[in-house]
Amino acid sequence: MLCSASAIRPTARTPPLPAADAGDRPVVLLSQPLFPEFVAALEGRYRFVHAEDADVATAAEARVLLVPGLKKVPADVIDRFPKLELVSATSVGVDHVDLAACRRRGLAVTNAGAAFAADSVDYAVGLVVAVLRRIVAADAYVRRGRWATDCDYPLTSKAFVFCTPNTKPTKQHDRPPEITEPTA
Repeated sequence: MLCSASAIRPTARTPPLPAADAGDRPVVLLSQPLFPEFVAALEGRYRFVHAEDADVATAAEARVLLVPGLKKVPADVIDRFPKLELVSATSVGVDHVDLAACRRRGLAVTNAGAAFAADSVDYAVGLVVAVLRRIVAADAYVRRGRWATDCDYPLTSKAFVFCTPNTKPTKQHDRPPEITEPTA
């Protein structure tokens, strides 16, 4: 069963879980290390164990495998944990998880769903603006000190103009100066 993370996201009314002793905390297997900030926020509630380092007792107890990033999770990793119930990917896709093995075992598989959609759109729009305004080229122009010798970098036009190969700009300021790599 493939679920979106938003389907299991706690609401604002969900009370925080109290910190527990190490022996009482549920084991969360990790396919690879987590961001330190994430671990710091959750380590009082869960015991994080790297799946490759899990001993026999931990492997027999673990019910959740958290997959941060895109590390492959093949069938042999899934089959190593007999009580496993959930494979939770922090990514949007689950191509890196052996879904056939999860289906065979009846495991629930979750992902981040649309959690990063707004950030991805913001980033894409930012990249479009950077390309249209030649932000990277302008940054290189300033960092190389060319502004002091070649004058201002022309950022006067916000319109993107398509030119055919036979079309040439008529004025010098219609085309930004070319940025070349410095010679040694």
